[in-house]
Amino acid sequence: MNTVRPAANEAAPQLLFVDADIVARSVVANYLRECGYAVVEATSTDEARALLTRPDIDIDIVFADVDAPGDVDGFGLARWTAGHFPHVRVILCATLERETKIAAELCAEGPLLRKPYDQATLLDQIKRLR
Repeated sequence: MNTVRPAANEAAPQLLFVDADIVARSVVANYLRECGYAVVEATSTDEARALLTRPDIDIDIVFADVDAPGDVDGFGLARWTAGHFPHVRVILCATLERETKIAAELCAEGPLLRKPYDQATLLDQIKRLR
């Protein structure tokens, strides 16, 4: 697997990856770790919000499935994150065209991905947020 690591003189961002699908989440999280990123995993938006509020975890980027389970979906998590942690960037992924358009509106910088997504494309999106 060809991995691209962050430059030695810059700290890798800490990513919060939110997806209920343990297989997909594990594969992508492990890939990002191999690329030198610190990855925290959550199975739901409720768990993600709890992790974001922990003082011992400093999340830079949230990568979430719009269909993630919880009190709110991925869209709600993006809105909540923007309201509580405006410095945290959000990447949303979606399977449906309608969801992809909504994700583009929520993410001012335009980081969104349609499932299935390529891991190298995800890595490129993360790098663009720096």
